[in-house]
Amino acid sequence: MKMMRQKMIAIACAAALWAGLTACGPIQSQADAQSGATQKQQTAAVDASASASIKGSRDDTMFASSKDSKIAVIYFSNPERDDQKSVEGSTEYLAGLIHKQTGADVYRIEPKKAYPVNHQALVAEAKAEGLSGARPELKDTVGDLSQYDTIFLGYPIWWGDLPMPVYTFLEGHDLAGKKVILFSTHGGSGLAGTVETITHLENGADVVQNAYTISRDDVTEAAPSLSNWLKKLGY
Repeated sequence: MKMMRQKMIAIACAAALWAGLTACGPIQSQADAQSGATQKQQTAAVDASASASIKGSRDDTMFASSKDSKIAVIYFSNPERDDQKSVEGSTEYLAGLIHKQTGADVYRIEPKKAYPVNHQALVAEAKAEGLSGARPELKDTVGDLSQYDTIFLGYPIWWGDLPMPVYTFLEGHDLAGKKVILFSTHGGSGLAGTVETITHLENGADVVQNAYTISRDDVTEAAPSLSNWLKKLGY
């Protein structure tokens, strides 16, 4: 009987280990953790590459800013190339399209410690940060947002959640009184509850529930649908 029980325990442990290695589910979001609720299982694979490089070169001139703009696009994107300044990431590409249609100023959320560009290393680091609730320190690339009435906030989905640098940004900036409009890229999990998470974190802001999201595999064809979405929002 004892040997049978030990055998059953061993089988259960092996099954749990296999599930951990192949799991597609998200890390619990901060909002869910605070409420004690468990986020629903996502059907997507790891989305840590949702900011994958999609273009041959960046065009920084498209991000020219204006002192008169009342709209800002703030985004996090992590192109998986050694020279991340020479290529665009998927989320960064969407930020550029929004800039062109709205005339918004554009700011990039950048951690002081760069993420690895090797995919497997990036996936592992993104998972570890999510599990620990890390808040990576950011470069001072955004600054004072007081002149802006509207913030477009863009991000990829990493492990069914916001990337941790986006949490750092949200917790370091009070967006109360501003309209916050969300856009994201993903590897199959859609918005993954991030609209609710941001609404919870920025409860003094008007977080628009009609967010835009697109698979990283379709980003190069995003212009028409993104433009229609912006028009529906009045831009």
